[in-house]
Amino acid sequence: MPKFKKIKRNREENSSDRYLITYADLITLLLGLFVILYSTSSVDEEKYKKISTAFADIFKPGSVLDGGDGVLEGNKQNLPQAILPPSSQKKSLKEIAEQTKESLKSYIDEGTIEITETGSEIIINMSEKLLFESAKADVLSDGLVALDTLARILNSPRYQITVDGHTDSDPINTAKYPSNWHLSGARALNVLYALTQRGVPEVNLSYRGFGAQRPIASNARPEGKAVNRRVEITITELSSSSPAVSGYQ
Repeated sequence: MPKFKKIKRNREENSSDRYLITYADLITLLLGLFVILYSTSSVDEEKYKKISTAFADIFKPGSVLDGGDGVLEGNKQNLPQAILPPSSQKKSLKEIAEQTKESLKSYIDEGTIEITETGSEIIINMSEKLLFESAKADVLSDGLVALDTLARILNSPRYQITVDGHTDSDPINTAKYPSNWHLSGARALNVLYALTQRGVPEVNLSYRGFGAQRPIASNARPEGKAVNRRVEITITELSSSSPAVSGYQ
């Protein structure tokens, strides 16, 4: 029995001194904190002089404290200049027209693409021969190559781009395209979709199907009908009345 009492007494003595461990840890942490505060509060005199000189050069005499009006003189060297990405630089319609003519020169020479430029718009006339098989709306591989080249030029959302489909006057009535309206609309839509797939922003894009209602040549001869079967891509400046969609994304 006395043996158990002795063990109990030793445990009580040891437990009464355990606070010293916590106290020693606290003192160590406080010491480390004060060392850090002291090291960060030390001032590098050389750096302080450089900073003071720089501020003195910018805030020249004339401040409110010196009796001046407090207006600082403008100095572009004190402010960093904005760096804008290349894509934000808008091309003019004339620049787009020149770049398009240069890039699509081979198609223009062979007569499958015609580019008309006015002061307010650019019209890119793409023939059926380049884009489609007869009575079909799937874009051919040669047409996709031309559209890929065009998409690299029209990669800015700052223009209004309209794709119009046109046919000749010969009626069509198939299971897929019951009229020239359906065929011209499907062709315009497929061309528009191909452009968006190649990087042209969807915003400000639209398509229309006119059927045979807007011929540019006589439908009395096969040559005139071939000219009328076309897709026209019209590029214009974005109107100030165009609805903005950025706030509704």
